[in-house]
Amino acid sequence: MHLFTIFFLIYFATVTIIKASVFRIHGEGGGNLRDNWTFPTTFASYLVVVMGSLAEFFLRNPQVNLWVSLLGYLLATAGVVITRRCVFALGRWWSVRIETKKDHQVVREGPYRVSRHPYYLATLLELGGLCLILNSYRTFLYLALIHLPLVVARITSEERILTASLGTPYLEYKRSVRVLPFPCD
Repeated sequence: MHLFTIFFLIYFATVTIIKASVFRIHGEGGGNLRDNWTFPTTFASYLVVVMGSLAEFFLRNPQVNLWVSLLGYLLATAGVVITRRCVFALGRWWSVRIETKKDHQVVREGPYRVSRHPYYLATLLELGGLCLILNSYRTFLYLALIHLPLVVARITSEERILTASLGTPYLEYKRSVRVLPFPCD
């Protein structure tokens, strides 16, 4: 087996274990579910990118540009690290769904000091990095044209819900912290 493929499989297994440990963390239960469509849609699209990248790499002659792959490893690793920090910063308010919980607060710690939605930025870094690691350019195109607009729709929904639920504290947070941290509102 090609050395690149062995290294990638070890990396992929390690990232999968880290992600699984992060997603085993559950915030406090009893939240008020406010959005039913964005999670299953973005999660399905996330899986399309992961599986599409793997298929595109393994079903073609796996020749890769190592510089592109190295950039991908850096981006994907940064995404995994940021994801982990986001989940820990959210603590009891962590959820894969858009929901508000009793005594819900605006989180301003960790990555949320510089971005209102660092978790989404992290997943884009992860997925984009994966596409680059495997030189899966068709899947990268899907990420840009299909997945990214779904993430923007989820951010828009979350912004609307948090503004309605948390009121002035969230409006103040919106004024002081950007979305991804570059302007897109």
